[in-house]
Amino acid sequence: ACRPGSAMSSEDEEPEDDYKLAVVARCDLGMSAGKLAVQVGHAVHSAVVKCPATARKAWEADGSMIVVLQVDDEAGLLHIAAAARGAGLRSGSEHDEGLTEVEDGALTVVWVGPDKADRVNIVTGKLGLFRSKEAEELAKLRRQLQEAEAELGTLRGGAGPSPCLQTAPQSRMLLDVSGLADWQPQRPDVPDLFEQWCWEGDEFVLPKKWEQALAEACEGTALPQAMRPWESASFDREGIFFLTHRSDTGGIAIALPGPGASDGVVGVLGVHPSFRRRGLGRCLLRLCVGRLVQLGRTRIFCAVDADRSPGASKLLTSEGFRPSPAAP
Repeated sequence: ACRPGSAMSSEDEEPEDDYKLAVVARCDLGMSAGKLAVQVGHAVHSAVVKCPATARKAWEADGSMIVVLQVDDEAGLLHIAAAARGAGLRSGSEHDEGLTEVEDGALTVVWVGPDKADRVNIVTGKLGLFRSKEAEELAKLRRQLQEAEAELGTLRGGAGPSPCLQTAPQSRMLLDVSGLADWQPQRPDVPDLFEQWCWEGDEFVLPKKWEQALAEACEGTALPQAMRPWESASFDREGIFFLTHRSDTGGIAIALPGPGASDGVVGVLGVHPSFRRRGLGRCLLRLCVGRLVQLGRTRIFCAVDADRSPGASKLLTSEGFRPSPAAP
């Protein structure tokens, strides 16, 4: 739900409008992934066919952004359709023929756009990305567990979590280049068929993408500062990274400042199980290291559970990290 970065700097680029097409599906039908894909495909086809040439070309030039969002039921879809009409936006709906999973004539999806993203957001900006009921329940349980752990830490009288994960000392690893004047970070090689993104594009969708990727690639665990980093006043838009394959997020990472002027932390580094052993982890690690060094951070910490993730420990070691008993 974002666009590839440009080689041009922001000063060199002419300001452009973002365009997108939103497809909203209802959750209560329990559509399988295949069924949902078919309904979304019908919606995209209808939207493109009915879109004026000028708007379609602008949308295509902007990367043909498509987001699939969710509402609870038919009433939610009807509300979105009415809101789109009221806002003067192109929109439409799809009804199933009842040949497989749902009843004949069932309203399955509503589409809005393609149009300028800020206009589409007036109608769909507060909706979440489409997720199965199982994924929603799992994410909810993980959030509850994190809240319980945080409350337990407070009851124990702790001073709060440190910038590194509160794990055994041997799980903390450090890359210290403070005394190496000529040291340069290694170039991150984005694996074939993947694209690298930072925090750019539709900011109504990006938080949902991040939270979903945390659940899928990191089992919902991360430093507290990395759970919703965009809410921090010191949020670094260029220090958060996505690697994607088509519309799928393959891996994420974030580089965070430490408490000291020379300290930095790899706050999250996760690769979706379906995309592991393809070089995504190494690429994300190098992106984080490069950003932190660019910001003048020469002591870079990362926490890893060597028992659960021996591959991650080996990766860090191969990139110059060494065990460190001290957290930043």
